[in-house]
Amino acid sequence: MFEFSLSPDWAPRCAVFDCDGVILDSETTWGQIQGQVFKGWGVDYTPELQASLVGYTAYDVARRLAELSQPAGLTDLGKQEHYQQVLTDLLATERATIEAGVDEIPGAIALIKKLAQHIPVAVASNSTAPVLETKIRAAGLSDVLTTWVSSDDVAKGKPAPDIYLEAVRRLDGRPELTLTLEDSVAGLTAAIAAGTQPLVYLGEPTDKPLLLTAGVGRCDSFTDPQLLAQVERWFSTGAPQ
Repeated sequence: MFEFSLSPDWAPRCAVFDCDGVILDSETTWGQIQGQVFKGWGVDYTPELQASLVGYTAYDVARRLAELSQPAGLTDLGKQEHYQQVLTDLLATERATIEAGVDEIPGAIALIKKLAQHIPVAVASNSTAPVLETKIRAAGLSDVLTTWVSSDDVAKGKPAPDIYLEAVRRLDGRPELTLTLEDSVAGLTAAIAAGTQPLVYLGEPTDKPLLLTAGVGRCDSFTDPQLLAQVERWFSTGAPQ
């Protein structure tokens, strides 16, 4: 399934991809990592808790876990030390898991390479800088992308627009001429707030109404012939001025 609502005259001047769940199947892996770390700290990782954390930064996840697992009676300093311990554990577990290997979302890397032949392409992710670099290199994209932006590079991660605004700035682009690829409500909220043109990757059926209605279109496969034909049309007719 592929839907796209912008004028046939529109074409992107740059593109920015989310990473987890769009390029790599690390959204599933990230959920498994969180479950492992939450269990290690004695917190029940319920489906409701998991759903509430989708698309948020490791710092936000660690902060939530620290709140749920901290012993009673801690001083402010003790609470901060506990948060740092939780964060260190979460980041170390994530990096080790990513280095062990994560599957690609089918067709995502090929699509990035196709777009990069014509326009600059970036990745904008809520991952920390070291983890995001590990993911980019694992995907073989370090020489394909113009840049990548992590949650460490901006004041606020998604759902704030900061990451997308910084990516567009680095690409010397304009938000209204930037194609963004997202799969989460937090990411889509950020992409819309940044003024970009988000194409939502569904991948599988979703119960999140915003993903089914917002943005400039939807696709459930990066190998969809209609999506690939649209990419060909963009660059056979030339990008807008």
